[in-house]
Amino acid sequence: MRILAIESTAHTIGVSVVSSSARSAKAVSLRNTEVLSNERAKYPSTDRGYIPRQLADHHAKKYAGVLEAALRKSKTAPEELDCIAYTQGPGIGHCLRVGFVAANSLSKTLEVPLVPVNHAIAHVEVGNWACGTKDPLVIYVSGGNTQIAAKTEVREKRKYAVLGETLDIGIGNFLDVLGREFKCAPPDAVGLLEEAAKGGNLFDLPYTVKGVDLAFAGLLTAVTRAVGGKKTSRRDACFSSVQNAFAMLVEASERVLCHTRNGELLLVGGVAQSKTLQEMYSLMAREQGAKSFVVPAQYAGDQAGMIGITAVKQVLAGMEYGNYEPNQDLRIDAQEIPW
Repeated sequence: MRILAIESTAHTIGVSVVSSSARSAKAVSLRNTEVLSNERAKYPSTDRGYIPRQLADHHAKKYAGVLEAALRKSKTAPEELDCIAYTQGPGIGHCLRVGFVAANSLSKTLEVPLVPVNHAIAHVEVGNWACGTKDPLVIYVSGGNTQIAAKTEVREKRKYAVLGETLDIGIGNFLDVLGREFKCAPPDAVGLLEEAAKGGNLFDLPYTVKGVDLAFAGLLTAVTRAVGGKKTSRRDACFSSVQNAFAMLVEASERVLCHTRNGELLLVGGVAQSKTLQEMYSLMAREQGAKSFVVPAQYAGDQAGMIGITAVKQVLAGMEYGNYEPNQDLRIDAQEIPW
């Protein structure tokens, strides 16, 4: 099986070709499923943040070149493709529409099925594929999403249940805005904030954990006011913000882990690239008798490889195909996971 996948959730337009010889969704692994190409073009970050229409224009202009590069690198002719997969949601509506139109057009031209993929589930499944995890407690940390999830069975249907999540903004959004405030461009490079925080000291900031849920907006407001009012240094602000935000995440996750007792913990999403966060989760998991895993850096941020891997599992599991319209509010717990 050979699938071409298109990712267009937010700032990145990506195209990947994935090949698999697996015979069942549960059997998909590094041994039998390979990402042959994973090309992408990212809209450059600016002080103004991301404007949906500009992102969509960027994706429309870059798509043809990214598609050509993905096919060339994978040594795949269009007629060798068995399916076209695309991100249905969640994400920015304008961006999702570009990917959907591109995938739909390609599907009709090649006369092959169209496979809609849940972006949030794809982040998890590429982590399971790359790390070999089977039933982990998932910590999904990205720009628009911050969720603690695990597989559960309800009325004989298996889904990812959200056991804890942000009540306002995602931690990636929090870090992006903070990075722009502190001139750590590009703001989505978490490592730059961590570098700026070296040698910093803690000062009091809001710490909002409500059971297993979190909130970051108050922390963001407090730290930007403190820096603007010269009540603290930029270094101390970076250090305190990162430590507070990550500690909140780990506390909520540990509370969930004590309840679910999963033997594995999997960190996925763009913010999973943070070395500080990885170390904090590794220590917490070890103390709770669980093994900690982190999605490889090349599959942490938004890219089409994860869409292709998930599409392979969906096809092998016999899930229905279809020309499903983009849904920017699609949640990780909205879809059955039959594997």
